[in-house]
Amino acid sequence: MVGDVQDRGALKWTALMLPEHIRMLREWKEEDNRVPKPELDEFDLQALQENIELALVRRCQAEIQMWKDHQYRYYVGTITEVDLHTRTIVCDDSLKAKRLSVDMITSVQLID
Repeated sequence: MVGDVQDRGALKWTALMLPEHIRMLREWKEEDNRVPKPELDEFDLQALQENIELALVRRCQAEIQMWKDHQYRYYVGTITEVDLHTRTIVCDDSLKAKRLSVDMITSVQLID
């Protein structure tokens, strides 16, 4: 049986992997998936304001894209309230009302 080498694949390396290595590899992978916060110019902010006002007046469904914790999150619902003092909007979906910070919103698309 000369020449028959049985390869154990990744199994032979698991003894060398310390928990710290595994944690660092997971953190490194998470950092690769991070999205930097987009910088909105005046034109983007104006379009955002118009879409929020239009969705509020028409009481139609809107898809709201937010940037939070280095990733985009999406909410679909009806904008029922805009609070200028706390800089939040209230988005009501079929289950509950959610208060969203205006500073984290990156886009609003109306769904007719």
